[in-house]
Amino acid sequence: MNLRQRIADHARSGRLPDGTRVFLRPLRETDLGHAQEYFAALSEQSRYLRFMMPMPALSTETLAAVASTLHETGAAITVAVVDRDHGHSQELIGGARIVPTDRHGVCEFAVSIVDRWQGRGVGGILLREVVRLGRALDYHHVEGLVLSVNTAMLTVARRARFRVHSDPRDPSVTIVSRALHP
Repeated sequence: MNLRQRIADHARSGRLPDGTRVFLRPLRETDLGHAQEYFAALSEQSRYLRFMMPMPALSTETLAAVASTLHETGAAITVAVVDRDHGHSQELIGGARIVPTDRHGVCEFAVSIVDRWQGRGVGGILLREVVRLGRALDYHHVEGLVLSVNTAMLTVARRARFRVHSDPRDPSVTIVSRALHP
């Protein structure tokens, strides 16, 4: 990676409570080559909470859907990375995506964080990025579907000022939403 790309990639960052600096950057095509490694760092439970169903393997269809998001108008994927080897390489620790819905001005988001980085503040950083991306893409409202048993994500969403309410069609799902423009 050249210096110009590194500077562009590290334009946004956040600090975890333990002082670790987390960098936010767009997902790149080259990251897709590491998708299986990232997926393997998610436990069976984390996969279930993210995909809302058992997901023993990362399917080619799921990977193709992620790749197509890179080129979809009104969609974005941001990854959270930390530096390794004194800045010579990066470890992908989480990601957030937003995609348009069929409702005007509304986008849907999803977040995932590899297990060993969960509970350390990465989720809050990624939710702030979801809000930033939604505003940058001129959405008025962002929402996500969270399994009701995913209390950690629901807590992070509340802290990020998302409205939390049960899905009237499915009590096992909670809808978290936030207006993006006052």
